[in-house]
Amino acid sequence: MNALLLNRQPVFSIPAILSLICLGCFLLTVSGCEQASDQKVIPESSTTVNQPEVETSVPPASQQVSQTVISDRVEGQQVAVLLEIPHQQVKPGASFPVTVKFDIAPLWEIRSLEAQPENVATQLKLELPDGFETQGDWQTPPTGRSQSADSHPVYSGQVEFQQMILVTKEAQPGEYEISSQVQYQACDEFRCLSPTQKRLHVTILVDRLNSVKE
Repeated sequence: MNALLLNRQPVFSIPAILSLICLGCFLLTVSGCEQASDQKVIPESSTTVNQPEVETSVPPASQQVSQTVISDRVEGQQVAVLLEIPHQQVKPGASFPVTVKFDIAPLWEIRSLEAQPENVATQLKLELPDGFETQGDWQTPPTGRSQSADSHPVYSGQVEFQQMILVTKEAQPGEYEISSQVQYQACDEFRCLSPTQKRLHVTILVDRLNSVKE
């Protein structure tokens, strides 16, 4: 009876056992690779999403510069022009400067005062009330060279023209207006716009009670 029972027990050979062990190792290896590949997907995708946020958090250099530049020229405008005086009140016998300021956009330029033909030249014509006189000529900034092929003289960037004004002894007290007719033609490397004309003005008060003594 015992002999029969012994004969019915399954017999596992050594090659069969080794095959089972190899199969188990293979299944464990495949499972581990799948888990490892799943773990790599998360950090790769998160890095790709977060990187643009770091780049856009730093403002472009052009925005940083524009915060520090003081200008009367609005965005998209080729030229801005302004008429200024240093004081709002003067005395008879005193002199003061009148300044015309140009703010010209990058890559743009305006013609010089001596440009030909005259209708494209930059022109400054003061209109003074009674009791006011000009002293000398306009003080002009140095010119540069145009970007065009002939390299004619031009003004670019921020430039100022200044004219001295004398308040005569005969000037009566009161408020006066000083005006300037300004003409310029804005050009870039490829084209020129039509000449622009503007009339600028400032007001000034003459105080005769404290006139300048000779």
